Amino acid sequence: MSRTATLKKLLGDDWSLEFVDADGDCFFACVSKAFDGDPTTQDLRDVVADACDDETLESFRAARAAGLEDYDFVDDCDDLDALRARLRVPGGAAGCVWADDFALRTIAATQQVGFAILDEAARGAGRFVVIDPQNTMIVLQRTRRQHYNLIVRGHAYTFSRDEIDAHWAVRGDADEAPRAKRARRTKGK
Repeated sequence: MSRTATLKKLLGDDWSLEFVDADGDCFFACVSKAFDGDPTTQDLRDVVADACDDETLESFRAARAAGLEDYDFVDDCDDLDALRARLRVPGGAAGCVWADDFALRTIAATQQVGFAILDEAARGAGRFVVIDPQNTMIVLQRTRRQHYNLIVRGHAYTFSRDEIDAHWAVRGDADEAPRAKRARRTKGK
């Protein structure tokens, strides 16, 4: 089943995907597009870089020491200035750092927006993740390859928290229903 078909099955026919380039800026591009290009992807990267402090650097180093490969970039960061410079590298350029939980939460706080994420790598109710619920929400698809695309309804890029709560709260894994039905049919045999 195509990604769009799966999305429509989970959320409804009026929802669709807007694909963004897989160049390392996908999360930032989704947020920028949701706000009609202001802030730009580079503006958003700058916000994340400026939010870093010594504690952020140490938490990235701890993640790397724990063996998380997504944080191997920190090996090249001798100090906070080096970390900030590395986080500013735009998508498509060598050394670009993908958005992580720190970036998502920083953008959520500074832009006063929450994120509702349909995570294709998860199953069941865990497919529907909400980060920092706010009055304004952006809906994202996170692919198994950790790429973000924007989920839209009609021509809307942002949604109220009530819309997301109402829609997200009733969703489960569409694949779970057939399994549960089969289990009920075979249980009595």
